[in-house]
Amino acid sequence: MNLKADGGQTEAYYNHFPLTGFFEFDVRPFTTVKTFKSGEMLLEEGSIPSCLYYLIDGRAKLYLTQENGRISLINFINAPCFIGEMELIGAQTFSNGVSAIIPCTCYAIRICDCRELLLNDRKFLRHLCLYLSRKALGNTSNYSKNQSFPLENRLADFILMTAHSGLYRERHTEVSEFLGVTYRHLLYVLAGFVKKGILQKTKQGYLILDMEALRSLAR
Repeated sequence: MNLKADGGQTEAYYNHFPLTGFFEFDVRPFTTVKTFKSGEMLLEEGSIPSCLYYLIDGRAKLYLTQENGRISLINFINAPCFIGEMELIGAQTFSNGVSAIIPCTCYAIRICDCRELLLNDRKFLRHLCLYLSRKALGNTSNYSKNQSFPLENRLADFILMTAHSGLYRERHTEVSEFLGVTYRHLLYVLAGFVKKGILQKTKQGYLILDMEALRSLAR
C-alpha cells in the first residue's frame, strides 16, 4: 500500500475531487490519500477500521467468510463511494473484507482524530443517509436483475465488473453463489463464451477476446 502523505499531493487531489462539500468542518487536516494495487486489501476482514475511506477512483469487492470457512462475495464497490461507513456509525463493529479489483485511490479520513466531529456533523450525516439509501436501492435493483435476466447476460456483466487488464479470474464457487446459480450451470455458460470466441481459457484465468460481445450481452 502506498501512502501519499505529502501535503502538496493531497491538495492536488482536492483540486480535482473536493471532499469539503460533504462536511461542515474542515476535514483536510485529518485526510491523506492512499493507493492500493489490484488484489490488495483496503479493509481486512474482522478488523476495526482506523480510517473512513472515500474511493476516488477504482473498483473493489466486498466479501464475508462464513463459519464453515466458505467465502461469500457480497457486493461490488465502485468509485465514488464511502468505505467503512457502517463501522463508523456503529452498525457493525468489525469490517467485512474489501479488496481492490483494479488499482484504487482513496481519501483516508483518520477516524481516531475526528470521530466526534464526523458523528456530530449534520451535513455529513445527511449526505451519508442519502448515500446509504441509494446503496440500498442499488442492491434491490441488482437482486431484481438476478431474478429477471438469463445467466448469460448477468455473467457478461459480472465479467466486465471483475476483469482486470482483460483477464477474468474469479473463483467459480463464489461467482455461482453470488449469481444464484449452480456451479455446473456457471461452467456451462463460461464454456459457451469460449466456444463463441468471446473468452479464451488460460492457466491464469479467462482472457477476454471479444470485449464488444460481452458489452452487448451485458446491456
